[in-house]
Amino acid sequence: MIIINQNCYQPMREARIEQGLTQRELGQRTGIPYYTIQAYERGRNKPPARRLRSLAEVLGLEVEDYPRPPERPTASERNELLEKYMDLPGYIIRENWTLVLATGLEVEDVRQELLLRGLQAIETYDPSAGASLRTHLNIAMQYHLMKLARKASSRGMTHVPRGVRVTFCSVEALSESGFELEG
Repeated sequence: MIIINQNCYQPMREARIEQGLTQRELGQRTGIPYYTIQAYERGRNKPPARRLRSLAEVLGLEVEDYPRPPERPTASERNELLEKYMDLPGYIIRENWTLVLATGLEVEDVRQELLLRGLQAIETYDPSAGASLRTHLNIAMQYHLMKLARKASSRGMTHVPRGVRVTFCSVEALSESGFELEG
């Protein structure tokens, strides 16, 4: 007996291949578009119970009535994971110094905000999505920094602190200045 649920796609794919069905043929038998089946098999989308039952029926599989939710790390596991990436907030602060200044916060406060966001990001991390945990944390922390800067500024995304020179340039201006652009 093979059991499939909303969080386990490999048995569905294996059963489809074993029966010699393409994703398009399985879609025709179930009434589900082939690109949706493709997304289910890759773990990008989770099938609702109705579709999961339809797929299981056609493939000869059984469905768990109550799919197991993905396991969440405990608080101590989260802390251990975050300790491995304690360098990340410092890196983000150095690479995005203008945004840090735009928040109006002390650097240590920004660092603490990024670490807290990192803990939240560990909660939502899904290894099957393809990105590494470091990449997931990096994206979450950078996005949070942008939100902090946006919230602190009444003049759009950020205001430019004194001493920071910003240059705006267009493709036309570059071409007129003799720069060759590829593509």
